[in-house]
Amino acid sequence: MTSPGVDAITTRNLEAYESERGTALYGSESGLTPLEHALVEEFFPRPPARVLDIGCGAGRTTIGLAERGYQVVGIDLSPNLLSLAHGRFEALPFHRVDAVNLAYRSSSFDAAIFSYNGIDCIYPVRSRIRCMQEVFRVLRPGGPFLLSSHNVIGAVFSGGFFYARGYWNALKNLAAQRGNPHLKAWYLWYPDEAQYLYSAPPDRARRQLESAGFEFRAARGFGNETKSRAIFWHHQHVHFVAVKRG
Repeated sequence: MTSPGVDAITTRNLEAYESERGTALYGSESGLTPLEHALVEEFFPRPPARVLDIGCGAGRTTIGLAERGYQVVGIDLSPNLLSLAHGRFEALPFHRVDAVNLAYRSSSFDAAIFSYNGIDCIYPVRSRIRCMQEVFRVLRPGGPFLLSSHNVIGAVFSGGFFYARGYWNALKNLAAQRGNPHLKAWYLWYPDEAQYLYSAPPDRARRQLESAGFEFRAARGFGNETKSRAIFWHHQHVHFVAVKRG
């Protein structure tokens, strides 16, 4: 299912998408979310710019971008989801490509997106950063990179500081980490998804992007929240935008 060199944890994470539950969950969605739409409108170059849709799955974001007039290439490692994407959107190009080793020429895309916390499936952290470096390589100077990632702090306090159910959910998540050998690297075990997913405070993703050469532009929470404190404390999923310097 995976390409040579993919870490065993990453392979395990990808298998969740190959499952019957995974294909049913992701095989029916279509189009950009309101927040993705807003960030594309704010930061992406105008259509028909060429966009790389990383971890495209069954093509949700690929078709959403294509409908806006972009020239989109969708890539993923899941044969099942790619097969669904091909069947649903026959006119769009979908390729089986490893996000850590992008099979494209340098400076060949105007923008890139890695949606739905897909980058959090990549293990270990050095491979996650390697993915960012590869995206940096294939982008043209000034090209934006939009991605989303889990925020463990925001997950605990998503309902506010006095939200009892939030603390109960946090305790359950903490109990699920018993014996988790990857916790120190910020990979939490999610039993419902059967995945180890990177779930660090937002500043770490920013530093990783900057270490890959990007210039950080924005972090946004649900509803296009812009206040960094609110995002840190109350938003479980955070969207980031960075651009290739030069």
